Amino acid sequence: MSKPTKSEHMSKFKFKSDNLHPLQKLIVLNLAENEPRTINQTVRALSKSYKPAWIAFHSLEKKKLIRKTDVKRYRGREYPLFWLTDEGMMMAMLEGVSPAILLDETKKLFPDRKMVHCFLELVPYMNQIVLRLAYSSVKGGGKLEFKDMATIIISQAGIPMEVENLEKFVAVFRKYPEEYQKLRRLIQIVIDQLKRLKSD
Repeated sequence: MSKPTKSEHMSKFKFKSDNLHPLQKLIVLNLAENEPRTINQTVRALSKSYKPAWIAFHSLEKKKLIRKTDVKRYRGREYPLFWLTDEGMMMAMLEGVSPAILLDETKKLFPDRKMVHCFLELVPYMNQIVLRLAYSSVKGGGKLEFKDMATIIISQAGIPMEVENLEKFVAVFRKYPEEYQKLRRLIQIVIDQLKRLKSD
């Protein structure tokens, strides 16, 4: 049996979602691989009944895995369109969804969320354990904050990386200068604190 390459690890890594009902998981994965959808559109795509899907959507929204992004107008009525939260995207990636697919949709839906764009570009170079940590750090909050991003990056820095992957990792980060500079300042603070601990 051949050893999986670095590029294969995200698709091979599966994560048991915390007590997520099978229909809820199907909805998350379906939304992850498509643009925002109404409940009816998702029901048709999954060939499921409306009422269980309606309940699942509201449960997922309460768990902060999905959110309303817009409305679809049809025959004078408005139907909410749903897509994933940051937490929902992480859960989808841990279930094998490509971060590239999520990045494309995120850039369209949330063009100003540069930190999330940066995170999604970095995921292919991250250790699987770090992605699980990322999911744990946003769990229940739904949104990736800078403090979470910093924890993720510092955690990844503690795990040996091949030089080529490290160079790509840094190159991605430099595409987002504001986030890059904020992280550099934070790392310097951590280094200064460690130096003080060492001298005590």
